[in-house]
Amino acid sequence: MKISRIKRWWFPLGRLAAGLYGLGVHLRLSLYRRHLLPTQSLPLKVISIGNLSVGGTGKTPHAALLAGYLRIKGHKTAIVSRGYRGTKEKKGAVISDGRSLLATLEEGGEEPYWLAQKLPGIPVVIGKDRYRSGMICARQWQTEWIILDDGFQHLRLKREVDILLWPGHQPFGSARLLPLGFLREPVEEMRRADIILITHAERVGPSERRDLVEYISSQTPSTPVFFSEHKPMHLWSYPDKKNLPLSWLKEKPLLAFCGLADPDSFIFSLKQLQADPVKVVAFPDHHYYRQKDKRSLETLSRSLKINLLVTTEKDALKLGEWETADLQILVLGIEIEVLDSAFWELLDQKIGQEA
Repeated sequence: MKISRIKRWWFPLGRLAAGLYGLGVHLRLSLYRRHLLPTQSLPLKVISIGNLSVGGTGKTPHAALLAGYLRIKGHKTAIVSRGYRGTKEKKGAVISDGRSLLATLEEGGEEPYWLAQKLPGIPVVIGKDRYRSGMICARQWQTEWIILDDGFQHLRLKREVDILLWPGHQPFGSARLLPLGFLREPVEEMRRADIILITHAERVGPSERRDLVEYISSQTPSTPVFFSEHKPMHLWSYPDKKNLPLSWLKEKPLLAFCGLADPDSFIFSLKQLQADPVKVVAFPDHHYYRQKDKRSLETLSRSLKINLLVTTEKDALKLGEWETADLQILVLGIEIEVLDSAFWELLDQKIGQEA
């Protein structure tokens, strides 16, 4: 009874809040389109990776994929990120110069810190002022290209290539603006993108893929659409980082835990490997693990008579010291695979045109 009353009150309030939020979004976009809000150009080239929705599309691993690709192509590359929830988010900081880590996880935030660990040879810079971060890249390392992580809404900075990610498992029909839904901007703003990547394609059937492409084409007919998958690629033990084959998880009962915007993606990956996640503990996105969290997971695992716990690489960054005599902790690493070689051919064209 109480829940239904809350819903009756919340929905009209939510609609009002979403309407006000939408007005603010439209006003901001209009000011940029009329050039009443300034934009800035860097003395280098920018590829932006972003989305319309809140979390769960895989921006950071896609940024890692593109940065690695540009480096392979011989371009001096860096990554610029806001550094969400990092203590140096406002002032900005160099998280990595490509050789050494220069900031802590708490200072840089989990995504930039993960990128810095994942991509030796590629500098990572954070800060709310992405122009300032880009200038650091240009001056310190003579960077040719930067990957702007989570940059679709950062209209202040001009970019050469705008790549929009859409989570394939989230239908457009249920899309609403915050706070009623998960959209930062209206769906029609996908027209700003140069390329659209439908992510989590491993969770989408052939007919659903066709429907997604058809809908996107109805909104922006000239924008090329591709698909990418999140693929389990690495398995290692915590904290000693000893590698194990992915097949090791097959038919193993386990306790899975994570702090992600989309925990179902992690569970899907485990099931792809034919693991048996008996219990899943989903913490809030960007969760930092405290001793009581770890003790709680240990107690739950023992009560279920399961001696195996599995988490993600991003979560492993925040576990700290954790050794247990009777329990094994493993970390599953995910990488992105773009399913169509035409994506890379198109990207090569755009890079070549802007080089």
